[in-house]
Amino acid sequence: MNREKPSVPRPILARLQAHFDQLIPRNLFLVSPDTRYKKVYHIAGSTAVKDNITIAFRIVLYQDEHFCDYFLNANGYTEHRKYVVERDEVELLPNFEGQYGDSAIEDDGLSYHEHMRIVKHDAEVRKMLIKKGFIKR
Repeated sequence: MNREKPSVPRPILARLQAHFDQLIPRNLFLVSPDTRYKKVYHIAGSTAVKDNITIAFRIVLYQDEHFCDYFLNANGYTEHRKYVVERDEVELLPNFEGQYGDSAIEDDGLSYHEHMRIVKHDAEVRKMLIKKGFIKR
């Protein structure tokens, strides 16, 4: 009995690749024609993109719609999103708050309580991303 997950249809993969292309201009992330449902893929950015960029994603089919959860890490700046392919809609998912370039983190007036709230939030997001298979422990 073949337990291999079915492949995602090529037109869906092409739309996903086009979405990724909008996120990172000149990226060479290649959404493989052999991409399978529910499997987590980790793709590194190409040499055409400066800095260290990675994306982890998985595609799920639910009620005739393709959902792609993904986690983009661009040299310390992250985005955690859900993309609904058929509707070309993006939903923001819980993401790290304490990121490089975040003015709240660089603000010397940040209270201890706010700092601890961010630390707790980021720890919860990290656990969720590990559970999804997007980042390692």
